[in-house]
Amino acid sequence: MSQYKHIIFKREGTITRITFNRPHAHNALDREMSDELANAVRSVKKDRECRFLVFQGAGDTFCAGDDIKDFLTWNDEDPYWQCRQYQETAQTIEDLTCITIAAVDGVCTGGGLELTLTCDFVVATDRSRWGMPEIDWDITPGWGGVTRLQKFAGRRKTKEWNLIGQLFDAETAERYDLINRICKPADLDKEVDALIAVVAAKNPVTLRRSKFVLNKSADLPVPAAMAFEVPLQPFDSKPGRFATEGMEDFAKRETRSARRKVSKTFWQD
Repeated sequence: MSQYKHIIFKREGTITRITFNRPHAHNALDREMSDELANAVRSVKKDRECRFLVFQGAGDTFCAGDDIKDFLTWNDEDPYWQCRQYQETAQTIEDLTCITIAAVDGVCTGGGLELTLTCDFVVATDRSRWGMPEIDWDITPGWGGVTRLQKFAGRRKTKEWNLIGQLFDAETAERYDLINRICKPADLDKEVDALIAVVAAKNPVTLRRSKFVLNKSADLPVPAAMAFEVPLQPFDSKPGRFATEGMEDFAKRETRSARRKVSKTFWQD
């Protein structure tokens, strides 16, 4: 029997999928679901074989954020502890070694939007709806809707979305760097699978180092950030090793196109 009640946790080879499974409540995060999400993410962190983690929602929605009705059952200490758990879960997702993808359909608001900000890629349908409506419920975002969001959309737009609380469409989300790719609802799974296929062709060691550099250098002054780009070890000249197989493939003109042919034209339609 699954240890989870409100999420579906499925591992297929190197791909793990976490599906929010409260469609009757727009997959809103109540306390139990938040605990399950935290535990699931921790298990992925320990899984050395996992190369991809996909977040998605059951039904026709991604995640509407916190379950506001659940707040009415909280005691005075709960807001602090729940917020800290949300923040720790978000940071854990952002720091995962595997590549993380949010597959967004339908409602993506509040905590749902905040979760997408921690992912490496976001693929969303053209009917997805985005927003930070917390202000109308007399609460403030707790795990990135003010802080991380500014790094994507800038201070001006982040203030607008948080202080007004309006919903906006997928085109607007893409314009402000919240989405990598927009597709039709029927094509969402296909687009995510295509993304996984093209990234899976990369060298896993180079991939995780590149992700580490991208994440950890982003908020540093350029001179300090440049230190992350210096190789930690010399290239190994022995054939077949991860450090040089890409360069050796480049030198062999008859084989080097296998990976590049897919990469250089991906998402250019």
